[in-house]
Amino acid sequence: MEQKQVPGLSRDALQASGVSVELGEFPERVLQIGEGNFMRGFIDWMLYRMNQRGCFHGRSVAIQPTPRGKVVPKLNRQDGLFTLVQRGLEKGEAIERVERIDVISRGINPYENWQEVLQVAESRDIRFVFSNTTEAGLQWSEERYDPLTAPLSYPGKLVALLYHRFLHFSGAADAGWIVLPCELVEKNGEVLQELCERAAKRWGLPAAFFTWMKEACVFCNTLVDRIVTGYPHGEENVWEDRLGYRDELLTVSEPYHLFVIEGPEGLAEDLPFQQADLRVYFDRIDAYRERKVKLLNAPHTLLASVAYLAGANTVREAVDDPKLRAYLQRAMQEEIKESLAPEVQAVADAYIEDVLQRFSNPYLQHRLLDISLNGLSKLVTRVLPSMHAYQKATGALPQALVFGLVASFFFYRVARMEGESLYGVREDGTEYEIRDQAEHVHAIGELWKQARENSTTASLALAVESYLGMAGIWGEDLNEVADLTAQATRYAEEIAKHGIRQALRNLR
Repeated sequence: MEQKQVPGLSRDALQASGVSVELGEFPERVLQIGEGNFMRGFIDWMLYRMNQRGCFHGRSVAIQPTPRGKVVPKLNRQDGLFTLVQRGLEKGEAIERVERIDVISRGINPYENWQEVLQVAESRDIRFVFSNTTEAGLQWSEERYDPLTAPLSYPGKLVALLYHRFLHFSGAADAGWIVLPCELVEKNGEVLQELCERAAKRWGLPAAFFTWMKEACVFCNTLVDRIVTGYPHGEENVWEDRLGYRDELLTVSEPYHLFVIEGPEGLAEDLPFQQADLRVYFDRIDAYRERKVKLLNAPHTLLASVAYLAGANTVREAVDDPKLRAYLQRAMQEEIKESLAPEVQAVADAYIEDVLQRFSNPYLQHRLLDISLNGLSKLVTRVLPSMHAYQKATGALPQALVFGLVASFFFYRVARMEGESLYGVREDGTEYEIRDQAEHVHAIGELWKQARENSTTASLALAVESYLGMAGIWGEDLNEVADLTAQATRYAEEIAKHGIRQALRNLR
């Protein structure tokens, strides 16, 4: 039987099937650094919704954030089009919404086409910058400034683009950008601004530019909340039949969304999210952030190591597993909850119930390996603050969080290299790619190599101590945390001897 040929998603393919698509209707008003699942299923969807309501009239240029990105060629093959499927429960009812998002005008690889990105910075229409480069993107990187080459870091790219814009518009006060980073870093706007100022100073850029960046540009703190699982692997044929085309960037998310922005007065008019009935609040972030980062993002990060090594592949598989669910509930209800501010703790039980329901969404396949991307920086921002706060409040260490920290050490155990890619192997023999900053993964791999060569309990204990002492990752020497080294070593010995599922049974 001859296999049915399905055209790839593009403007021409849609027009051939009788669907009119006007891609040049709105000007490019947004520069987005990041083109991954979350940006497409959150920011781009919101821009699309505002366009649908007739209150924004703008499109976005998507910039690839790292040299290893693979999305931009797909975006350009599809004329910036992709399909978003929202699946989940709303008010107890199962819903599914399918929308074809047409807000991205083009994607650019800055490492190959930096001049094209600089031309974007020359556009008077571009006013907003959104980003999602993960927590690892908002870190300092020593690099030199070359106006002809894209900096590797996100802050570096942003400074280079702002400086080019500053020169192009002769320092005009109304040419500044409104920058809204969506990375899950506390006070992300302030952090990004400080990194940009540090880069401008490091590169010796003029004082006039430094002043312009501070006065003409706005860096907003933000908080984002939506589970976007990305491509629905295994459902390709079903969706091709339903849609009538093949979409390489088909993206799945939950219906729930929340966006909180701390910005200047009038920003709600500049970005009329609320006119499109989107759950966007221009408000102070602190309480929203503590609840979300500690009770949703931190559990995700813990599961990425613990549950994946224990054999689960998705968040739903993890919460459906009695042992892993019990671990998760202990971490959330007995440990993280105790570390929260009083006003957040008061609403924690209801929020935990909502989170567990979202994790159990039968319509999402949220892959733990996707969550594991840049997991070390996620541990720093999502898990370690709760560990410290719990110990301060109770005088003891939170055992489930300590166990998760130790599980990460095993997750980063490198089994083999292939080119620049590094791979681990879990207990069932499944091989997986470790996607994090290469220097950190190589350093952890060296610890494991030494432990394997010596093959003694003492060598494992030394490796654990060295892991906890990697201040370049943690921002501190974790061996200085009272009793952490001893407890982490005990859990590491149990995982090494019995496997992670058996070790969970011995959790204190």
